[in-house]
Amino acid sequence: MTVEDAAKYLFVSRSHIRALLASGKLLEVLPENPFGEVEIEVASVKAYRARTDAARREWLDAQTEDNDLVGSWALR
Repeated sequence: MTVEDAAKYLFVSRSHIRALLASGKLLEVLPENPFGEVEIEVASVKAYRARTDAARREWLDAQTEDNDLVGSWALR
């Protein structure tokens, strides 16, 4: 998977993909292809998306009306 393809799949910028590669959160397929382009391991991209989706769902599930400061203030 190319940097551009990974960016589209994860809905992030190409520079963010490069940062994820540098931090080891995404894995590069070695060696580089003959054109010098970075090739990213598809499984690592899918795993990263699964982790971020799970974290997003967990955060959204944790949001309740009890956490709504505006609603709490309006009731006083």
